[in-house]
Amino acid sequence: MKVQSLKLKVKSFGKLRYSLLYLLLFTFHFSLFTVFGCGYHLAGSGPLPFNSATIEAVDNRTYEPRLEERLHRALSEEFLAQGIRVMSTKGGDLELKPTVTYFLMTPIAEVGGKVQEYAIVMRVSVRLKVREEIIELKDVESPVRITHKAGGSVRDAVMEKEKATDRACREIAREIINKLFIRYAK
Repeated sequence: MKVQSLKLKVKSFGKLRYSLLYLLLFTFHFSLFTVFGCGYHLAGSGPLPFNSATIEAVDNRTYEPRLEERLHRALSEEFLAQGIRVMSTKGGDLELKPTVTYFLMTPIAEVGGKVQEYAIVMRVSVRLKVREEIIELKDVESPVRITHKAGGSVRDAVMEKEKATDRACREIAREIINKLFIRYAK
C-alpha cells in the first residue's frame, strides 16, 4: 500500500511540473507578443539636451503679491529634484523666462452666505531657450484643482491661502518640467 501511494505522489508531482512548465511558457510567449507584437515600444530614456537650467526673474502680471518668489522657488526645487543643476547666473544649457499671467481665487463652497472654500486658478507662460531653439509654453495650469478652506480666523484663512498658493506653484512647476521632458522623449 505504501508503494502505491508513493507512485500516486510521483505522478501528481509530474503533472504539476508539466502544468507549471506550460504556464511558464505561455506567460513568457504572451509577454513577448504583448510587448513586441502590437507595435508597443518603451519610450526612450536618452539624454536630455540640457544638464543645467537658468531661471530668469519671474514676471508677475497679476495683483497677487510674491508669486514671482514662490514660482521661482518651486521651479528651482523641481529642477533639482529631477537632477538638473540650477544656475544662479546665465550660462545654463536651458534658460527659462516665466510669466505669471493669471491668478484668481474662486469661491466653490458657501454655507449661510459665508464662503467656506476657494479654488485657485493660476496660469503661467514660459519662454524656454534650449541652446538655439526657442519654445513657448502658453497658459500652463496645474493639472489638479487646488483648493483651500476659508473658515476660522483671518490668520488661519491667510495661512491656508498661502499654503494653497505654494501648492499651485509647485504643481505648475511640475507641469512645465513634464511638458519639457515629453518634448525631448525619444
